[in-house]
Amino acid sequence: MRTARFMFGREFAIFKYLVAVTDHLAAFMFFLGIAFSYFARKSGNKLLSRIIYLAAILGIISGFVIFGIRMHNPKGMNLPLLAFNRKLIIFIAGAAIVSSALALLNLIRAFVFKKDNFLSKIFCYTQLFVAVILVTSSLMYLIPPVIQFTREFVYFGEAGISTNAMLRALGFVIGIFVCLLLLLSSYKVHRSLETEIQKITFLFLSACAFALEFSAASISALQRLKLIPLTDNIFKIMIWRGENPNAFLYLQLALGVLMFAFVIITHTKPRGDFANKALLRKEKARLRDCRRWSWSLCVFGAIVVFIVVVVHYYDTKPPAEIQPESYEISENIISIPLSQVSDGHLHKFSYVTPNNFDVRFLIVKKPTGTAYGVGLDACEICGIAGYYERGNEEVVCRRCDVVMNKNTIGFKGGCNPIPFDYEVRNAKIYIDVKNLIEHERRFK
Repeated sequence: MRTARFMFGREFAIFKYLVAVTDHLAAFMFFLGIAFSYFARKSGNKLLSRIIYLAAILGIISGFVIFGIRMHNPKGMNLPLLAFNRKLIIFIAGAAIVSSALALLNLIRAFVFKKDNFLSKIFCYTQLFVAVILVTSSLMYLIPPVIQFTREFVYFGEAGISTNAMLRALGFVIGIFVCLLLLLSSYKVHRSLETEIQKITFLFLSACAFALEFSAASISALQRLKLIPLTDNIFKIMIWRGENPNAFLYLQLALGVLMFAFVIITHTKPRGDFANKALLRKEKARLRDCRRWSWSLCVFGAIVVFIVVVVHYYDTKPPAEIQPESYEISENIISIPLSQVSDGHLHKFSYVTPNNFDVRFLIVKKPTGTAYGVGLDACEICGIAGYYERGNEEVVCRRCDVVMNKNTIGFKGGCNPIPFDYEVRNAKIYIDVKNLIEHERRFK
């Protein structure tokens, strides 16, 4: 029973960064696999595919450079890089829209002329130029947050090497691995498509999904840069995007299911005549390989959905509200034995004031040392929404989902529980009720 809880319980630290990495990269990886496939098909001498690979490498390097700039001067570069990221989102949206438009025009050209001609080469090289810009800028935007995740494996007060830190790192690695397998599967399945029209169609649909994602994000970026006013419609778009963060990931994966079904249906039996049985066996093996990669795309797409929906829900679902614990009170002084709150978990208490306000407060023993964190079950930002405990080290706001490390409880600022005066002596915590009555209006 203990093993099952360790593997699947809320304290399983692997979930947080598994979800974060998968959610952050999956949609782009699916699109990138199709882009790699399209230009690899076009390149008889591998030149075009190598150019797009170099664009990806350049984007990754640029992402590391941006992250390095921020780390070199975190305070000085925070606001400039925030503005830069917003402008980069707008730029990516524009490049994705142009890429979609070019793919649509190329699709029309393919329907009209059927075969490759001089016009198809013009489209190909123009698309390549836009794809290089799009891939480089997208990775420049996506990579810095991924690198930042690696700096968060060790929480404040933890040892440099701990079980939880290793589990967080493992979740990060698995998330990267799943995204890379999704990229490889989309690449292989797109290459299995037999006609140019089929390949351009799926490139166009994937580019459109990517363009819609960043276009929605660019609305928020434009508004925060004060380039567009905050109208009712703009506000509705921003709210919708906040409430449906994975909508465009699902759109890309739905496209993957469509591509999977198309390949499975069209790659069942060899067509045409074969000079000998060896060529027939070779064709059967090719079709079988195409079907297997299609199933692979379907499986990894399902894994991505499972991670960003089920695992994310399971990892972030607040527990039921815990009932306040009992304590002793004498001459308006509350006393709570340290032994009652020394297990490292969050303990909640309640005091009803003479004016009938139910003032809730929290106590937790900090992971390092012998100090205790004491504060109201409320904060300056989110009011009396309260907090819950997630895992062994996180205290989470029920309203905004901001995580407070237990070592910071008792400090002012941000979404931390509002601190108040108390004393620790004779193995007990003493709280004067007047310090709670001062805050009673918060709990009306």
